[in-house]
Amino acid sequence: MRWIKPGLRNSISALLGSEARKHSPEALEPVRQAMLTALGPDGAELNPRLKQRLLYLHDAHALWYARSEMVAVLSQLHGEVRAVETVRNLSPGFQGLLPKSMLNACQARR
Repeated sequence: MRWIKPGLRNSISALLGSEARKHSPEALEPVRQAMLTALGPDGAELNPRLKQRLLYLHDAHALWYARSEMVAVLSQLHGEVRAVETVRNLSPGFQGLLPKSMLNACQARR
């Protein structure tokens, strides 16, 4: 017996996922460009797959979760402290694109 019915699980996913579909691709471009700038040519050379992902990710949630991979790449180049600070500076660009709870969780760790 299933504890969570498939219909219920799908409806919850639809509710949570609808936020990403509200925004046009143009709304993501400033965030995407800021992330690519932060990655820089050295980071793109170190991890070309990440650069490709950043270029083609289609929603704010996907870009948000790519930040951890950016920290890993930037840590190799500049050290962990500078990498974390660089990625944290990207967070204000996500306002209005993500639920406030996601942004608040990031700020609470500071």
